[in-house]
Amino acid sequence: MTGAEVASAVLEGSVLIVAHPDDEVLWFGSVATEVDHIVVCFLNDPAKPELARAREKVFEAHPWRDRLSCLGLDETGAFDLAAWPRPVVTDFGLKLVAPRKVAAEYQKRYQQLCDALTPYVRNAVNIITHNPWGEYGHEEHVLVHRAATAVAEANGKSVWYNNYASSWSEDLMRRYLDRAEHRIFRGNVAAEQMQEVANTYRAHGAWTWFDDYVWFSEEFFVEGPLSTNDQPNFGWLFPVNILRLPGKNVPEVPRRKSNIRRALKKIIG
Repeated sequence: MTGAEVASAVLEGSVLIVAHPDDEVLWFGSVATEVDHIVVCFLNDPAKPELARAREKVFEAHPWRDRLSCLGLDETGAFDLAAWPRPVVTDFGLKLVAPRKVAAEYQKRYQQLCDALTPYVRNAVNIITHNPWGEYGHEEHVLVHRAATAVAEANGKSVWYNNYASSWSEDLMRRYLDRAEHRIFRGNVAAEQMQEVANTYRAHGAWTWFDDYVWFSEEFFVEGPLSTNDQPNFGWLFPVNILRLPGKNVPEVPRRKSNIRRALKKIIG
């Protein structure tokens, strides 16, 4: 099949699953106008209670409101708590370096997502969702990726991921390189339509990204699931749209002390 034929087949009976309101615009600009249905997982940010009402107003005015649903789940507060740029991957998302309450909410939300997404996935043919590194590196994007992928696999559905990454998340992205050639397709981003929806978010105070963001002209999607490989390796993935974000401090890797070093330290303190 050609790339265009793959894209046509994937978009037939497709459900797009995104973490937050406005993710459908930012990371899926070539398919958001074409999918059969869009599911937004989170609504309320407990740290910003006014945001939920703003987002509800957006949904009322959203150009795609007739094919958009929101699960209404609370965000977990997990953003930027996964020791980027070298986070630890878990079965439900990423390991958080966070207070116990936040880590518990993050893990609990995985099963809630699986339960809430199941009816939408069962009625779909193909699932499109976040990639395993959370685009620019968002813990809740990875959480939704894990849940959507698990439910898709359990129900025998195909699952596809976008090609966005950033200087925060590229280290994790590289761990998904392998020597298998996965099916991919390319889509042209409908930038004017994405800008229209973004302006709806802005008008209601619910836009969470850079105001001067300029959309890429095209996106690529890869068929999942993808698996990590922590060994030195070479591999193939797909063309990547990469964002350069403010730097992250790379955590130091502790050196294993030899017996001689330990002895010297004991002698000289």
